[in-house]
Amino acid sequence: MKMNSVGIMNTAKAIMNKVTPQQVKGNENAVNNKGLHADKVELSATKEAKQTPETKMLSAVNKILDEDIKLEKGQAVVVKADKTHVPFLKVFAEEAYKRGAKDVHVEIAQPEIDALQKQYCKEPDFSYKQKRAEYYEKQGAKTITFDTNNDPYKLSKLTAKETEDVKKTVKTEIPEHIEKKLSDAFNEKEVFHTLLNVQKGQPISISAEREHEKNVLKFVEYAYKNGSGPIDVNFNEPGDPVGKAKLKYASEDALKDVPSYVADMWQERVDRKTARLFLEGKDPEGMADVDPKRIVMQTKAVNEVVKPIRKSGPESQWNIIYAPTTMSVKKTYADVPDTIKALEMAAEDAKNINRVGGLKAHAQKLMSVADKMNDFHFKEIHFYSVDPETKKPDGKTDLHVGMHDKSRFRAAAKNTDDGVEYMANTPTEEVFSSPDKTKTNGWVSTTLPLCLNGNLVEGIRMRFENGKAVEVYADKNEELWREHIKSAEGGDMLGEVALVANSPIFHTGRVFNNTLLDENAACHIAVGAGFDDCLDGAEDIKDYKERQKYMNENNINDSNIHTDFMIGGPNVVVEGVKEDGTKVTLIKDNQFQI
Repeated sequence: MKMNSVGIMNTAKAIMNKVTPQQVKGNENAVNNKGLHADKVELSATKEAKQTPETKMLSAVNKILDEDIKLEKGQAVVVKADKTHVPFLKVFAEEAYKRGAKDVHVEIAQPEIDALQKQYCKEPDFSYKQKRAEYYEKQGAKTITFDTNNDPYKLSKLTAKETEDVKKTVKTEIPEHIEKKLSDAFNEKEVFHTLLNVQKGQPISISAEREHEKNVLKFVEYAYKNGSGPIDVNFNEPGDPVGKAKLKYASEDALKDVPSYVADMWQERVDRKTARLFLEGKDPEGMADVDPKRIVMQTKAVNEVVKPIRKSGPESQWNIIYAPTTMSVKKTYADVPDTIKALEMAAEDAKNINRVGGLKAHAQKLMSVADKMNDFHFKEIHFYSVDPETKKPDGKTDLHVGMHDKSRFRAAAKNTDDGVEYMANTPTEEVFSSPDKTKTNGWVSTTLPLCLNGNLVEGIRMRFENGKAVEVYADKNEELWREHIKSAEGGDMLGEVALVANSPIFHTGRVFNNTLLDENAACHIAVGAGFDDCLDGAEDIKDYKERQKYMNENNINDSNIHTDFMIGGPNVVVEGVKEDGTKVTLIKDNQFQI
């Protein structure tokens, strides 16, 4: 707390040092003799007595930065802490970035996961962790550890009640019966064997919301017991306070700077053929108060580092699976005011959405539709919207997506270069391909919102001409959408066209504000990168640079981004146009016609 008067500071010190009323009165008289009214002294004392936990934590942070680690502008900070310290870490990161910190790297202790690795895993741990430590050492980073001996809440002089209340802000108690329902919606056996198809000794990387910690621990133990390699777990803390602090307060140079260990991490994932699992349940509007341009700036910098590495070797199995949280359900289940009850409903829906127990049979059906699509050899896919009453075209969508003669439709199951079959998305309701990026023409309007970098983009309307988006509009977050598609070469051209019909996600009647789910509720297209496994002949090319060259020669998009947005639904008709001009109705009234 800053005070502009020496008299106020002296009085506050007297109060904190428990001086007698007479002493305080004497001080008041001395201050009054200097022209400051006694009521202002009493007001200062009241303010001091009513400090909030946030102001107390900020005071402790300032002391740490000024006196303990003496942070200088442009320096990095490494913080080691416990998950209960997240509210303090938010204040710490925000203040450090405001002071010009280059980077605030936080490592949260994970004793249960470490114990499982020590008990079961015989394979060497990820080497990038050591390279990360060496990176920060070379950077001259300041390091601080918070634990029971250096408790940030005690340093902040919080009361026991204040500490308890602060910790509750990042801890959500999920009833056991709901935890069980969530487990049933993404159970460890199906994830390990069917979705990822983890091989003996294969490393695994997991990203999940902190709410799913119990179920992640179950998966980690199951994987280790079934012979996996080391498992690298990254929990997204509620609200992503440290990441958000960087986006809001770091310098532009800091946003563009990608630490070298990020490249080391991705290179190791490629070299060790690491299987990757993402439990998707983030807050769809978690970054709504962040400048979209800064999000694009950071995303672009990371993509420029990561993409060449990912394309440098064989891509291993990965899966993004729907895993609802209290954060993700608030908007989707807004009609259910009790968040825990809404989460329970979402868990029940998730079991159907993820087609638990029947996913393999469903995948086979989708692959049969893809085979039929390939038999037609369509030169174009035509989307057009109709008025729900007259059933006549309404002009909102009239999009012609030209296909390359080597384009192939795929569905559900994928294969690594080593022949390991896996599923990349759960849920999966799409039959998809990569079009000729130069042959998209016409208008398209979205039928569902798009969640982009923690912001909702609604009412997108675009006009394409010879592949490029030449007119771009949106009802909400238009500038964010425009900046995004301009952030990478090829970001304003298509890389995917996908057909979806009669999806269980659509039948929930809910908008999930999450691309993973909403893209599997309706037909969609994607700006940005296309898929090499959708171009006939590409998978036969083992040299990855030669494969990328082959894709470019055949006009398959090779952008650094890939962003899906939904354009289908009951009032959108999809036709395939054959080489001779014959039209085949593919989807009508939200049902496949082939």
